[in-house]
Amino acid sequence: MARRAALIAKKPKTNRISRSETYLVNRKYMGDELEFLGAMTEGEMARACNWYNCMCDKKDARDYTETWLKNQNRLIELKKFRAVPDEWVNLTCAWIARLINKGYEVPAHSKKFLEETFAYILTKAKVAEPTNTNKTSIQDRMRDRQSEIIGDIEELIDNGEVFSLYDWLKGKEIPAAYCPAIATYYAPILGELIEALDGVDPQLKEAYGHMTKKQLRDRIEFYNKLIEDAERYGNVTKKTRAPRKPRTISVEKKLKNFKYQKEDNTFKIASINPEKLIGCQELWTFNTKNKVLTVFRAIDRGGLQVKGTSIINYDEANSISKRTGRKPEEYVKKVQEAGKVTLRKLMDELKSDATFAHRINENTILLKIT
Repeated sequence: MARRAALIAKKPKTNRISRSETYLVNRKYMGDELEFLGAMTEGEMARACNWYNCMCDKKDARDYTETWLKNQNRLIELKKFRAVPDEWVNLTCAWIARLINKGYEVPAHSKKFLEETFAYILTKAKVAEPTNTNKTSIQDRMRDRQSEIIGDIEELIDNGEVFSLYDWLKGKEIPAAYCPAIATYYAPILGELIEALDGVDPQLKEAYGHMTKKQLRDRIEFYNKLIEDAERYGNVTKKTRAPRKPRTISVEKKLKNFKYQKEDNTFKIASINPEKLIGCQELWTFNTKNKVLTVFRAIDRGGLQVKGTSIINYDEANSISKRTGRKPEEYVKKVQEAGKVTLRKLMDELKSDATFAHRINENTILLKIT
């Protein structure tokens, strides 16, 4: 804990209270959400609005208003309201909508205020300009998901639930990529609590004055465990993650840039279908320009493969090229007609070695595969 506190102490001070702490402080003095019976009076409306002003924020206001529209099946207005910037979301309207959502009978003038003000709010909806790039980027989706995860954790903290963040992350199958953001979010809160316990900063001392030394130590231990769980879960998940399977490449894509000679009128020979050489154990080729005979033998059971214009996955020790000299037709015919046993000794009959070329070109006939 001391090491973590030292690291946090190097960061610039941000004198703030997290939403969780503010919520707990306010609830201590304001109590839980108010309940009413029968038609609400002006005084009850004022008390309710005052409670929501202290306990809720802009996000809550937007949620209350959207729920009110959904309950009344005003879906077209709901879609338009979602395009209204936050600065035009009216808090009083949202609090009235919340009371209506809970089934309370609000005064008639409050309903009128809600409808008239809401109609004006809708005029502030931003009309989206048509663009060619409507897709949300991966970074934006990750940021949105990150906010959702932290929001769920905050809700658990606000409700005072006892939980293990490690078990919660594991149960939700949260990807390890979000763990650093969770730790980063709670590190400043832990730093504030440590400084408040030290009592050096007067503002933090006043902000956390409602908590005893023991409560502060318990809170420090809680947030320290929270950060450690996020880091530990991230490390464990990365180590146990299954490796990504290689993407299967189609035969057509493998042979897209493959060049070879389809037929030759001089030697009266034609190439086999190049698709057949994918995965074969042995390939015989003949260069009609240089009169060079080549055999490719696979290095393993995966067989020969093609990459661009090259043959790959061949055994360099057992693959060879030789010149056919003055009898090219004779050796070409032997390759086409011979069996596996004869082919094993065929290259021994040729004495003139040639430079082995693993690239296939427009002068190369694909003679035979085995």
